[in-house]
Amino acid sequence: MECIDIILPSSGQSCCVAIDRKNMKTCRLKVYPDRSVVIAVPRQTPSDWIEKFLTQKAQWIEKKLELFEKTAGYAATTEIRNGLSIRMLGEDLVCQILKTEKSDIYRKGNILYIAGPNTCSQEKLFQQFDRWWRKEAQLVLQKQVDELYPVIGKYGIEKPQIALRKMKTLWGSCSVNRKMITFNQYLIKARPACIEYVVLHELVHFIYPNHSRQFYDFLSIHMPDWKERKKILDLDVVHGL
Repeated sequence: MECIDIILPSSGQSCCVAIDRKNMKTCRLKVYPDRSVVIAVPRQTPSDWIEKFLTQKAQWIEKKLELFEKTAGYAATTEIRNGLSIRMLGEDLVCQILKTEKSDIYRKGNILYIAGPNTCSQEKLFQQFDRWWRKEAQLVLQKQVDELYPVIGKYGIEKPQIALRKMKTLWGSCSVNRKMITFNQYLIKARPACIEYVVLHELVHFIYPNHSRQFYDFLSIHMPDWKERKKILDLDVVHGL
């Protein structure tokens, strides 16, 4: 992919911005939690225009990168242990490891109990936790899809199936042809209102596949505060698991 290097104003460091040329009418600049920067532009956009635009946006890019740098340590769990804080549905849960004959994970208040015979094996604990997390994510996201589906169902659109993946830069994506929405399995770290926004965003794509004016008008009708929810998601959920 084509790239352009820009200089960040405060640090003086170089930042490589990937250029994604598409069949689109406007440009879109994004900074992702993994600190990658991508600008999507119409295919025939001159490189000198892109460079000038990115230079004008350099301060905004730097602020976004600084934010994700500060929260990078919270992006993933590296060890399952007593006292570990894990975020689920916007709440911080504290892990308590219990040695028992049977494997189980359950919650009491803000304590998440992870029980089983293999408490000394991080590999086994991770496998147990990952199975439990995916099950919980499936339940939460399927319930949200079921509740919001009538928004698009009244237009004769078949209810899509859902799948889960570990994704670095997306909270969700949809395939209209396959009637499928793929969610980032860590989306359930977010507050319920933010999860609702992502689910509705993906469902609306089955009516408007692109991020057109009509797409955002429709989204605003059914969720007038979607911009506030998205802002919370961008600034808060990166503190998750």
